[in-house]
Amino acid sequence: MIAAYVQAFRGSHRNVRLLLTNSALMGFSIDGGIYSVIFNLYLLRLNFGPEFVGQVNAVANLVFAVGSLTAGWLGTRWGARRIMIIGITVAASGSVAVPLSDSVPSAWRALWIMASFLIAYGGLSLYYVNSGPYLLRATRAPARGNVFAMQSAVNSIASFAGGLVGGFLPAVVAGMVGVTLMAPGPYRVPLVLCSVILFLALWVVLQTRDAEEDQPVEMRASAGGAPGLVTAYGLIAFMAVVRFLQVAGVGAGATFFNVYMDNQLMVATAQIGLIAATARLVAVPAALLGPSLSRRFGYGATAVFASTVAAFSLLPLALVPQPGIAGLGFIGLMSFTSMRYPAFYVYLMERTPDRLRSIMNGANEMAAGLSFSLIALVGGYVIVTYGYTALFLGGAALTLVGTGVFAVYVRRRGETVVEEAPMTGSS
Repeated sequence: MIAAYVQAFRGSHRNVRLLLTNSALMGFSIDGGIYSVIFNLYLLRLNFGPEFVGQVNAVANLVFAVGSLTAGWLGTRWGARRIMIIGITVAASGSVAVPLSDSVPSAWRALWIMASFLIAYGGLSLYYVNSGPYLLRATRAPARGNVFAMQSAVNSIASFAGGLVGGFLPAVVAGMVGVTLMAPGPYRVPLVLCSVILFLALWVVLQTRDAEEDQPVEMRASAGGAPGLVTAYGLIAFMAVVRFLQVAGVGAGATFFNVYMDNQLMVATAQIGLIAATARLVAVPAALLGPSLSRRFGYGATAVFASTVAAFSLLPLALVPQPGIAGLGFIGLMSFTSMRYPAFYVYLMERTPDRLRSIMNGANEMAAGLSFSLIALVGGYVIVTYGYTALFLGGAALTLVGTGVFAVYVRRRGETVVEEAPMTGSS
């Protein structure tokens, strides 16, 4: 299995390697690493409660959702690479303002946090919606499963490192400046580090070339494969609904896990960071196992299996209020989510005409953003009124519904048969 990944990496285009590098940078910083541990805790240290945490994450994900649909259209019109560059620039600019929040007058602090985080998320939507189709175009068809699994694994490894840094750096900073971990200052330094890394990610994107120069692999699907234009738009709408439901569980877990551990179970920040980092590390073999399962059972069936296990992983979080058990549930949730995403993505894109892939990805990221937004917004109030158990159970139920609908589709439609067309140019 390792040899297949090494071969896929060595045979990949330079653009692929650069985007995998960016997956590491983004994973370490804002996409699951430092931010997943620090940001919500930073808000709590600024004397905001779970309701505001939910509101900020909800509005940010709403901006991501709306921006995603726009990003798909912009990528189709102006080119994925150009929009990726703009997106990273905007995200880095917004992230610079976030750690300055505690220096803003208290009357303006909530608005400052909201605005700066929204700018960052708006930029991320432009980048992520276009990075997937860009990576797909630069990858040979037989290697797509391995390349997207590598991307998920690289992100997980980097998130593991970022989670460790996010968990332990505040304590180091607090000891150096002589304050407690209940002050916001120690949490500012990791957020500043994230901003620096995002500007480094911008430099990496600038080293890529336009995907049109790569003469990418075109797909020829079988009779059960890529749909016509009208059918494709129906598929886009259907898969957006599936994605909306499917990510509800990971939305609940990823948004409120650190708040739950800190505010409800009184777990130390370093321990929260260690659990979050471990979840990302365990996600690596899960992601790398995905293509092997996909080759045997199909991308669709693998996505169904991983999504189902991820949903059930929320049950320990919901039903057993013990740090160790809750941590195991979170590890399962993130691990099988890392297996589900690349399988689902490849299955989806291989059924979508090339000219509509940015639109498909934009609609799906919009659906995911709306789901995360709704979970974050409603979740804060659900926690206050009914507790964390209701939130995690509700997220698991929505994920199972979306998975069930997708499973029916996969069973009826089967897998796409894709042949590799000849490809020239460097790789």
